Amino acid sequence: MYSELVSSLSGLLPISDTICAQLLQKFKIIHVRKGKLLLSDGEICDKLWFVKTGLVRGYQLVNNLEGTFDVTEWFAKENDFFHASDSFVNQVPACEYIEVLETSTLIYVSRHDLYQLYSEHPEMCCLGRIIAERALLAHKKLLRDMRILSAPQKFEAFRGHSKELIARVPQKYIASYLGISENYVSKLKAKYL
Repeated sequence: MYSELVSSLSGLLPISDTICAQLLQKFKIIHVRKGKLLLSDGEICDKLWFVKTGLVRGYQLVNNLEGTFDVTEWFAKENDFFHASDSFVNQVPACEYIEVLETSTLIYVSRHDLYQLYSEHPEMCCLGRIIAERALLAHKKLLRDMRILSAPQKFEAFRGHSKELIARVPQKYIASYLGISENYVSKLKAKYL
């Protein structure tokens, strides 16, 4: 039931059977329907999540003169970890939403239990650091891409590292993630796929 989680963690850093057993006692598994919000703006994120099966996105609501719209910040698919980082780390109200895009099987650990594992096992601190570093690098790449790439280049970069998401994610969310219009995403999909 937790084999994907154990495999993903072991792929980052070898973990002992003792730590693995303690991890599995702390992690919980849930099945969540499409459309469910795991976190809303203003709530405090107190869980680190792992996608066993399914798809999730993080987004913010933005208000401007044209109205309110959402901006997708990230997607999490099978074998990805996710949380609302600022809220989770600093225990402050989130300024984002976390929405399930496909009926999903998710595994989570509470912040309290995770930090307890960190204090008991230095290897867990290393795992946490590796997960955080990978998330930071992915975010930095996204920021760089959003600043310097043209719309076709943004789509091509997204297709290059997340090809399977093009078929799974609604077009409007891809458009908001890439910062380009939904119509243009449609044209790019027709051209490149």
